[in-house]
Amino acid sequence: MAPPLRLFLIAGENSGDQRAAGVVRHICRLRPEWELSGLGGPQMEAAGMRLVRNMVDDLAIVGLVEVLTKAPKVLRVYRMVKKRFIEERPDAVILVDYPGFNLGLVAPLAKRLGIRVIYYVIPQVWAWHRGRIQKFKKYCDKMIPILPFEEKLLRQEGIDATYLGHPLLDLMRLTMTREEVLKKYGLDPRKKLIGLLPGSRKREVRALLPVMLEAAERLLAVRDDVEFLLARSATTPLDLIDTYLETSEAPVTVVESNRLNVRAALDFSWVKSGTSTLEAALLGVPFVIIYKVNYITGWLARRVLNIPFLGLPNIVAGDLVVPELLQEQATAQNLADQTLHFLRDARAYDAMRYQLGKIRETFGPAGSAERVAQAIVDFVGPR
Repeated sequence: MAPPLRLFLIAGENSGDQRAAGVVRHICRLRPEWELSGLGGPQMEAAGMRLVRNMVDDLAIVGLVEVLTKAPKVLRVYRMVKKRFIEERPDAVILVDYPGFNLGLVAPLAKRLGIRVIYYVIPQVWAWHRGRIQKFKKYCDKMIPILPFEEKLLRQEGIDATYLGHPLLDLMRLTMTREEVLKKYGLDPRKKLIGLLPGSRKREVRALLPVMLEAAERLLAVRDDVEFLLARSATTPLDLIDTYLETSEAPVTVVESNRLNVRAALDFSWVKSGTSTLEAALLGVPFVIIYKVNYITGWLARRVLNIPFLGLPNIVAGDLVVPELLQEQATAQNLADQTLHFLRDARAYDAMRYQLGKIRETFGPAGSAERVAQAIVDFVGPR
């Protein structure tokens, strides 16, 4: 009897860990005899993968500055991966986003060693680094994008790509009503509930939370019918958030669980650019996108971006459905002004909700994790 197939997975941050976990769980159900190991986080481990190294805790990298400061650690991890590939020879490598490491280092290594490469959650080549498409053709055997338009883009380049849905749709299951959420956290149903989502990384919290808190103070100065709630990511230290809350005059309720139910109960939210904006769009709650990065990273990004928008909902829609406050525009006054506009103008508020609903329709049905797992099983197949 042939030995069980071996899959090696690599995800480099919390969102990748979350997305890969569902796929891992279904592969384990479909092929319980297969051996799954890799780099990732606690969610992939809980789903059934043997965690070789936790990448989420200290190697979630965003921006040029972080890449440079963590380069020695990244290279040490790469050498460890290379040693495992040579000694264990997995049947396939499944790469999840994290392009600097996965596409830049691991995919070429796997190709040289004759290991098949499946790329799930592809780097956003349509935004920048279009030259990476040639790397896809050279190093990847199968690509599974999670945005509807990406399949066509890749197939036009002669790449084997299949869109099977977005993993966030698998998580869009609410277990509480709005009334239950408000009651649980002692919130006033007569007031407009505004959510603060400054991100999960310390750098993001330090850059965005002070702006959000000042915007909350400005709103309270002109309206007494608003309340504020901060949905804290599990990976964000509470003491870091408390540091900013202690110096703010705006009362903010911090919620650490039931994040999806809580976000669905919001009237409006301030959302850090990234996956959280797509979550907000799928929930249908109007919001503003806000983001600030290191000056050098921002300067470089402006020169390489190939798209008119940064927010994923706007990119999918091909239009500015959700306001974007980026870099020097990400001020407390601008954030407060945008929020007041939608709270005062019911037509504008309803129009955004309608457009968010249209965006959700483009993603198709839920159940992508199971479809992706089946596609991987079919592609790798028995030897």
